[in-house]
Amino acid sequence: MRTEPDVYALVLRLQPDLGAVVSEVYGHGVHGMFLELVRQVNPELANTLHVRELSKHFTVALLPQPGVSRRRADTMLEVRVTLLRNDIFSSFAAALMQQMAFPALRLGRTSLLVTEVFGTAGSHPWAGYGSFAELVAAARPARRVALRFATPTVTTRGTLGTGNKQRLNLFPLPDAVFGSLVRRWNDLAPPELALDHEGVRAMCDEVLAVRYQLETMATRLRTNVQVGFVGSCMYELPADEEVQRTLALLADAAFYLGVGSKTTQGMGVCQREVIRDGA
Repeated sequence: MRTEPDVYALVLRLQPDLGAVVSEVYGHGVHGMFLELVRQVNPELANTLHVRELSKHFTVALLPQPGVSRRRADTMLEVRVTLLRNDIFSSFAAALMQQMAFPALRLGRTSLLVTEVFGTAGSHPWAGYGSFAELVAAARPARRVALRFATPTVTTRGTLGTGNKQRLNLFPLPDAVFGSLVRRWNDLAPPELALDHEGVRAMCDEVLAVRYQLETMATRLRTNVQVGFVGSCMYELPADEEVQRTLALLADAAFYLGVGSKTTQGMGVCQREVIRDGA
């Protein structure tokens, strides 16, 4: 039996004003554009989302466009938003309808027109919707899973001994990636679908990164430049089928949840890749 959706991934295709040049897009700029859209129809919700501890209920990022080094007037931008609470989706959908009628969206100093919105599976590689319950029902054991990190991704591993500065992982270590995913899953999924956090971390002791094509890439946030990794990584999972099913579930959920830090500022866009026979 199909459940009501509670996770959404939307891609907005945006056209700059004629003659406009969009300069480098910073993560906080896309974050601010999302909050302004919500604020147009639900100011209280926008203010609530601005609070740090509630930022995990959405992600937002500018999708990379290979080969485009400078934004020109004829360059379409694609902004991806995932919404992980039904009230956020309803407000955001209402704001988009308003934008289509009275376009007044801005990214930095550039005015933008929403030309298309993709929200169903198959309409765009980064769009879709579903539910936590459906993700659980669809999870199947797999010998290997592969993840594609489309925007710079970084996970944390405690603080340096000299102060409060966090230590960062610039490689998708299994415990860091799946540990990030299980934390977000347990924060957002219905309580009856919660996973054993420590159990998942123990599972990762037997997970190996067996094939990867990765590079580091810098992205600018509000006050600093953050380096993360992008590319693909394949993991070999333990033989136990329940372990495989749990980790495959988290790999599927990465499409909506994102991985690691600063997912509301453009980082951590991730999805599970299809593994071809013989890989």
